[in-house]
Amino acid sequence: MTNTTDTYLLTNNQVEQERLRVQSHAWEGETEALLDQIGIKPGWHCLDLGCGSLGILGPLSRRAGPHGRVVGLDNNLTQLFAARAYAEDEMLFNVDLLEGDAYNTKLPAASFDLVHVRFVFAPVGNDQVLLREMLRLVRPGGILVIQEPDAASWDFFPGDPAWKRLKEAILGAFGQGGGDFNAGRRTYAMLRDAGCRDVRIRSAVLAMQNCHPYMRLPVNFAASLRPRILASSLLSEQELDESIAACERLASSAEAYMQSFITTQVWARKQ
Repeated sequence: MTNTTDTYLLTNNQVEQERLRVQSHAWEGETEALLDQIGIKPGWHCLDLGCGSLGILGPLSRRAGPHGRVVGLDNNLTQLFAARAYAEDEMLFNVDLLEGDAYNTKLPAASFDLVHVRFVFAPVGNDQVLLREMLRLVRPGGILVIQEPDAASWDFFPGDPAWKRLKEAILGAFGQGGGDFNAGRRTYAMLRDAGCRDVRIRSAVLAMQNCHPYMRLPVNFAASLRPRILASSLLSEQELDESIAACERLASSAEAYMQSFITTQVWARKQ
């Protein structure tokens, strides 16, 4: 199995670190609502695969409590450094950060009450390999949680043809890299087909205005995916630059708002 460091679609740099930080804060309310429905108990051992610089470490830590344990795993040392600083600043003493490949963690089998992944299936793909590792890591009767995107609702208002072109190019670049931005459309069936029980689903969409930093997500993606977009002729260099400029204008306009992609949240119990 190739380490996902070699196949990760988005650039692992400071810009990506900031994008992940903004992303975690933007989705935190919906994450809290999801975890409330799951009903994590104090003392649980929880794993956040591909946690990045924040992931859902804070919400898991608060629910697991002082007698529980939360492990955040990522294959990027820069992201892990930021995650460790966050855990120290927030005094999350039950959080451990590990370097590792989400697709081949080498962690002990059946060692977690809950295993969570967010926005990893979409950029990387290899669904069955990642799902098999998640199933291996969770104990019988434990909970698997998957959060993945569906681009159907992702739009600016008022709209702009240049944004539409950029959105299609971003989705195309995910596909060219072996991923699928619309991975959230298949995760419910994925858990059912794996033989999990009590499969549940919840969907969340954010609306952002007043130059919210997450409105710049298309610009961030375009910067990371630029080489792939151009190499795959999804847009010409001029079209890409014009599309990015249009999204910058929309993201900085007090009159515009953005509706996020759908985050499909599914969870189930391992047999």
